[in-house]
Amino acid sequence: MTKRILLTGASTGIGNATLRRLVADGHDVVSLDIKDAPEGASEHHHCDMSDPASIDEVVAGIDGSFDGLGNIAGVAGSMGAELVLRVNVYGLRHVTETLLAAGKLDDGGSIVNIASLAGMVWNRHRDRIAELDAGQDFAAGIEVAQAYDRGGPNAYTLSKEWVVSYTKQLAGQLVDRGIRVNSVSPGPVNTPLFPYFEQDAGVEQMAWLNEQVGRVATPDDQAQVVAWLLAGESGWVNGVDLPVDGGLSAGMTVGWANPKDSPASRSRKS
Repeated sequence: MTKRILLTGASTGIGNATLRRLVADGHDVVSLDIKDAPEGASEHHHCDMSDPASIDEVVAGIDGSFDGLGNIAGVAGSMGAELVLRVNVYGLRHVTETLLAAGKLDDGGSIVNIASLAGMVWNRHRDRIAELDAGQDFAAGIEVAQAYDRGGPNAYTLSKEWVVSYTKQLAGQLVDRGIRVNSVSPGPVNTPLFPYFEQDAGVEQMAWLNEQVGRVATPDDQAQVVAWLLAGESGWVNGVDLPVDGGLSAGMTVGWANPKDSPASRSRKS
């Protein structure tokens, strides 16, 4: 069965790999991105995910509805805390809820949000997540983003913790409509953003993370799972944050990838 999927951030990286998988499987993909149109999309809409007016204009101009939404657009911490929170939190929320309010996400559909291994301890920081949720619309969210003073990398971690929490909350809100909401949490991935993450975490730290599982992930490693959740036989998977990290989070949890041995930990001790 052919499905119609809307992808943000579809021009590069994980978004583009997801688009290519979906198109190869015969699905119709509409892309939203601030960058140029990706090959294979049936429609492309230039959209700035940091700007609610841009999101509103694009959603209003799209005809028809969708079986799935992939919220893949995102930015790294070194791009600045305000932009991180605008795009990774409030842009993601705004495009999702604007589509829902406009009746453009069909019952029985699927929403997939890109979180991160950085958000794996989200449950310890519900107070910080609540501070982001206090920005109840985009305008209030911008005020929260502008007031954030803990730096871009910390804003990135918090944004991904928020994504995991939002995913689980939204899954409950939409369960009566049969719309499933899940998140995918990559570890390091070789996308155009990878150098920014090296800048944020440190080159040695990123290399250590990749050494624990043998290599850096490719965008298609993530796309396999995102496409499955959006359009594959995954109909009873709901409200889940799924690590797609080669086992890195498992290793860090039980100790075979011991964070205390990492360059970042050693640096803090010294």
